[in-house]
Amino acid sequence: MTATVLGRARAAKPLVWLAMPLMALVNQYLAERTAQALAGREFGLGWLAAAIRTPWVQAWIGCEIVTLAVWMVVLSNLTLSAAFPMTALGYVLVIGLGWTVLAEPVTLAELIGGATILAGVWLLGDGEAKA
Repeated sequence: MTATVLGRARAAKPLVWLAMPLMALVNQYLAERTAQALAGREFGLGWLAAAIRTPWVQAWIGCEIVTLAVWMVVLSNLTLSAAFPMTALGYVLVIGLGWTVLAEPVTLAELIGGATILAGVWLLGDGEAKA
């Protein structure tokens, strides 16, 4: 690998570690708010029209576009096998979001699952660093 490619790969890692999990968190928050805004409506064309007019859906679409752009930058600088496992941090952040912002209970299984995800991401990152 050339020095330029290595430099770009190092620069992209913070995007994976920070931006991608945070984007996943924002996407899930907007999905939840959309679901709350549409609660009680019967699914159909009227539901779809209401969804499109909801500011939560509009923000969600914008967030998805930004997420896609960030992901393309990440993939242009890292291998998929290095980048993708790190996005799993978003799952752990969503558990925290549900608990802190949405007042959802956290179960022991979720805590163990989150810890397992963190351990797996750490192992994969450690393996990538050694490679």
